[in-house]
Amino acid sequence: MKQKRYAIFAVVAIGLSLAACGDSDPVVPEPTFESPSTVRVVNRLLGPVIYFFARPCGTSDWGSDLFGTDHPVEGTIQPGGQRDFTVEAGCYDFRAVHLETTEPGPGIEKMIFNQSATPVTPVVWTLEDDPVDPT
Repeated sequence: MKQKRYAIFAVVAIGLSLAACGDSDPVVPEPTFESPSTVRVVNRLLGPVIYFFARPCGTSDWGSDLFGTDHPVEGTIQPGGQRDFTVEAGCYDFRAVHLETTEPGPGIEKMIFNQSATPVTPVVWTLEDDPVDPT
């Protein structure tokens, strides 16, 4: 009888530990900011923006992609589109990686430096294709 109880206990314990693992992705809470500001990226390029990074002024580490997703459509700003990102107020450098057209190809980087993001004044960065040099 005692062995039967231990066996049932072991099965229940294993079942609970497997249920805790589950297939669902863990819920990652949205970051909160004491002094939030907005960065709006406007895409007037011929191709989608596929990565977007921010780093505090004077630092060298770009950190993680601010899209925060691996999904190819959710993690882009399509031509003609825009997207807002929330950051803590402060000074930032921004880096966007985009495709030249809507077709797959190499990523092209654009950067902007020393942008002041405040709770009152958001940063608006409009990405446009570089003018073609006629020479």
